[in-house]
Amino acid sequence: MSMGKNTLLSGFEKFVIKNPEGCWGWSGCIPKNPRYGQFRHNMKLERAHRASWIIHFGEIPTGMFVLHKCDNSICSNPDHLFLGNNYDNNKDAYLKGRNKILWAYGEKNPRAKFTNQQIKEIRSLNLNNRQIAKIYKVSPTTVGRIKRNLSWKEGVNH
Repeated sequence: MSMGKNTLLSGFEKFVIKNPEGCWGWSGCIPKNPRYGQFRHNMKLERAHRASWIIHFGEIPTGMFVLHKCDNSICSNPDHLFLGNNYDNNKDAYLKGRNKILWAYGEKNPRAKFTNQQIKEIRSLNLNNRQIAKIYKVSPTTVGRIKRNLSWKEGVNH
């Protein structure tokens, strides 16, 4: 084990509460948002679940996240952790009842500026983008993106 990994392990071991039957607790710092156990290692804050991954499985590839099967952000039990990219992280949060906005399509998205009916109208109007934009009080670029199916894609379950 390398020197860096040894100091990571010793910092982690100071605060981890290993439960043989489930999630591992944390007796160190747990900020309010985000609620991840953390400790200082090599002059920076290290999140406990990420440290656990490194200790038990090795380095975390660039662009990857350490996710929780148990959905307990404080847990650092390596059996409860898995790697995923940004898409996996957002999908996992959605499936566990968080980040609903990111996965709500069309008019179901609370940030939507149009209804599905308005999108159909925009696509059927025989006017240029500037004229349609004036009617709906949006930019001609927005209208163009809708017409070219770059936003409000057809076939997506609105």
